[in-house]
This record gives sequence, C-alpha cells and structure tokens, in this order.
Amino acid sequence: MKGLIIYVKESNFNAVKQILVDNQVGGITYFDIMGQGPLDREATERIVQGYKTGEKYTPEFARRTRIETIVDDAKANTIITALKDDNNIHGKIFTFDIAESHDL
Repeated sequence: MKGLIIYVKESNFNAVKQILVDNQVGGITYFDIMGQGPLDREATERIVQGYKTGEKYTPEFARRTRIETIVDDAKANTIITALKDDNNIHGKIFTFDIAESHDL
C-alpha cells in the first residue's frame, strides 16, 4: 500500500478528485491550507476596513489544498501518471509506504 499526499492550488481540487474517482479510490481526505513554496502566488488588492485601496500586494502565504489517500501500489503509479499528464494541475505529490493499518 502507498500513501499519497498531494498539494495543489484550490482551483485544481476538482480535477484531482476526478482522477481519484476515475481510479476507484476508496476514500480521500482534504484540507484547505496556507503555505509558502515555489508555486506562484497571485497579487491581490489590499482592502482596509471594507474599502478597496487599489494597492496590489503578493501575500506571503498562498492558499492550497492538501489531499491525502491510501491506495494499492499499482494504482499509485497510475494515479501519479494521470496527475502528471494533466497539464492544468500544478503542485507536488509525496508518496510513502504503509506498513500496516488497523480499523477501530
């Protein structure tokens, strides 16, 4: 078994979810997070006390979505390939081995 942790822009979540559904992944967990890294951050307009200032700034932290799932080894390679082949999805995938799991 392999664990997958996938970091993507919020706008890429549905595309990643669809790839996981297409590969019959049994379950996923996702989190809306903030972080720093090499992914582009878009400049936004600064708003002070409800008024638009017209001033643009790039936030220090960017909004991202973290998606976690556990799949069979063969399915992990298929999912990773599908994510890499989709040119609209940008982010990072971490994989790790699952030695054992227990139901509670």
